Amino acid sequence: MKADKILITVLVLSLTVAAFTLYQRSRVEEPYYRVELVADYEQYKELADDMGMPMDHLLEELRDVGVTSVAIKEETLEKLRADGLISVMNLWELMEQDLLRHPLNEVASKIKGSDLDPSGTVVVFAADADTYRRIRQPLKARSRAFHDWSEGGIYAMTVSGRYEDLKELAIVFDYDKFEMAQELGLGITARPSNYRGITSRYIEGLFESFNKYPVTSLVFDGQQVLGYPDELETTARMIKKTGIVLGPIETWMQLKHIKQLGLDSLIQLADFRAARVFSLNEEEADKVSPREVMDRWFRAVDERNARIVYLKPKLEEEKDPEDNFETNREYIEEFAGLISRRGFERAAVVPMRAFNIGRLRLLALAAGMVAGAAILIDDLINIRKKYLYGFFVLGVAGCFGLQLVVPSIADKVFALGAAVVFPSLAMLYVLRYCEKALKSSIQRDLKDIICGSVLLLLKASLISLIGAAYVASMLSSTQYLLEMDIFRGVKIAHIIPLLVFTAAYFIVIGYRRDEHRNLERELRSLMDTPLFVKYAVLLGMVAVAGYLYLGRTGHTAGAPIFGIEAHIRTFMEQTLPARPRTKEFLVAHPAFILLAAAAMTRVEALLLPLGLAAAIGQVSMVNSFSHLRTPLYISFYRTVYGLGFGIVLGVIGVLVMGGIIKFFAAHRRT
Repeated sequence: MKADKILITVLVLSLTVAAFTLYQRSRVEEPYYRVELVADYEQYKELADDMGMPMDHLLEELRDVGVTSVAIKEETLEKLRADGLISVMNLWELMEQDLLRHPLNEVASKIKGSDLDPSGTVVVFAADADTYRRIRQPLKARSRAFHDWSEGGIYAMTVSGRYEDLKELAIVFDYDKFEMAQELGLGITARPSNYRGITSRYIEGLFESFNKYPVTSLVFDGQQVLGYPDELETTARMIKKTGIVLGPIETWMQLKHIKQLGLDSLIQLADFRAARVFSLNEEEADKVSPREVMDRWFRAVDERNARIVYLKPKLEEEKDPEDNFETNREYIEEFAGLISRRGFERAAVVPMRAFNIGRLRLLALAAGMVAGAAILIDDLINIRKKYLYGFFVLGVAGCFGLQLVVPSIADKVFALGAAVVFPSLAMLYVLRYCEKALKSSIQRDLKDIICGSVLLLLKASLISLIGAAYVASMLSSTQYLLEMDIFRGVKIAHIIPLLVFTAAYFIVIGYRRDEHRNLERELRSLMDTPLFVKYAVLLGMVAVAGYLYLGRTGHTAGAPIFGIEAHIRTFMEQTLPARPRTKEFLVAHPAFILLAAAAMTRVEALLLPLGLAAAIGQVSMVNSFSHLRTPLYISFYRTVYGLGFGIVLGVIGVLVMGGIIKFFAAHRRT
């Protein structure tokens, strides 16, 4: 492929910008190695109660096997009632009771004699003055029609509503739990709830309380973040002042985060002081074994940049509480060991610093993508220079205009372009190589075939990885690294290079070109080919392969992962620095080696099917770097291991095929 020098110069300069951006991104990711293992207080408290174990003893055991923090929610009315701190009932229930204790009877009589609606009023009695002081102001702030009836040592309050609707209303933190965690040397993940009409004064007071304890992170409870909608700036200011880290929770599809109103705005206002949280919900946990739960914890940390792992006990019905606790304790200990050996530190998470590449740099990167597209078009159809340069200028102008008009999608469009252009360019380079090899009369020995095949794979991979560099640099802002935003068009990026390769194959190699000598005649002859049963079977196999290929791309995959494959994946994840992608090392790269060998031995019939399989690997390498939450070094290792294993299997394939050919040749001679 002889590319235009001006376009190559633009591409090299743009790649220099990409390389510098990737260096900066790696420096942003480098200190992001601390992981918090956070135990859910309430769920482990239930397990402790079932075992008859004091909660501080249970937390001490969890701490000793690797847990660093405990997650504490605000107490609800129902929880306060269950703990004996309050008595609560609907007013109509109070009116049916005969209260014998005189002081209480006087307060209750006043409430009964009021004009409050019995069916729409809840009465709360605090057990003591301390509880009354703790809950009065939060209850007043969170409830409508609040009235304090307290007198003579009786602490009574009423709010409008029904207890059935209000029992899960979050009221106040139990700071005794905070003190317990502090005494045990554990950090605290606070889980505050938001409510309508929350004030800046309340938020400031809450953070002042947090500052007395080792509160390291916030994971909001409910559908809104603290301060939504009017006090987000207050919450952000207090987050920056106290150094607490926000914890957006990853969705079960592993795509972005659970929707909480105001979350993205708050993260931005807080200068991206956030770390991704992995929490396996009960429905998903029930489908898998405790070991598989642990595997998912590990995968979230190692591959998806989750830095807060929210631990809930995995309970199995056939086991008693003690056995369930022991199982959970063992797997937490094993998980803690796994991530420690991986180089992670179990400690309060330190968030990534905010990083943004800016519009000018993005335009420079986009110019490189456009230059690559121009080189692709020029090599495919060989257009005149003035039209080629016109295409480049219009392309860069279009990128600039897109930035001005819709900046929110411009970077994603540019990245998608890079993900399509460079794998296509790599496979076009391969086709040009195949074209020369088919016309060559040189007889190559097995060593030359193997060396030439490996070298061709490495050259093509370098071209594809230019696209990976562009994707990873264009989308390297913190909002992508935290997966507040994502790369779009994954399936498109997987399909278009294969279509480009197919079209390029017929342009460059053709169908029986020596016989037809005309592309139109070639295609007509191909369409007139009878559809034999063997072709139908082959098409069916291709359809199944296509389903598995597309079904496993993106985050809404419908194609299954088979049991033995899952075990192999897990083994590789926990043994190697990064697991190579199955379709790369097991299918695409070996197919690439065989493709090059077929071209050098002039077996033209195999070029198209092997080329399509090989193109999948080139696309997949770029796609690895479009998982922006994954650290760069993981994507790099994944690519290197994929190439290494793929080359080994491909060489074995060439040796096997060579042996088979020699065997049949020897038998024909005899």
